[in-house]
Amino acid sequence: MKLIEKRIYYIYILLGSLYFISKLIYYIPGFVCLGGLILGLVAMVLTILIGIGSFREYRKAGKPVAHWWAVICPLIIILYSPLHMTIRMGIPVFQFPVEKFTILLIFECLAIAQLILSVLMHKELILNRQKQNG
Repeated sequence: MKLIEKRIYYIYILLGSLYFISKLIYYIPGFVCLGGLILGLVAMVLTILIGIGSFREYRKAGKPVAHWWAVICPLIIILYSPLHMTIRMGIPVFQFPVEKFTILLIFECLAIAQLILSVLMHKELILNRQKQNG
C-alpha cells in the first residue's frame, strides 16, 4: 500500500477525532450541552472504528462492509446533527445563534470531508481488488 493510499485512511481517522475535540472546545465555555458533547464522542468513536476497520479491510481486500459504513456514517451525521440541534433548541436552523450555527457548520464540514474521503477509500479498494485479480 502506497503512502498516498494510507494517507486517505489516516485523514479519515483524524477527522473522526475532531468531532469530539471541536465539541469539547465549545463545551468548555458553555456553548454546547452535555448531550452535544456525548454526540461528538459517539461520532468520534464510530468514525475512528470504521476508519480502522476500512484500513484493515483494504489490506485483505475482502467484502467492503467497513467501507460502506465509512460512507453511511457521515451521511447519518450530516442528516442527524441539524435535526438533533433543532429538537434540542426548539428553533429552526436558520434562527440559531452564531455560536451554535458555527458548531453545526464545523460538524457538517467534518462529515462532508469524511464523506469525500470515504468515496476515495472505496475507489482505492476497487483499484486494489483489480490489481490482485488481474
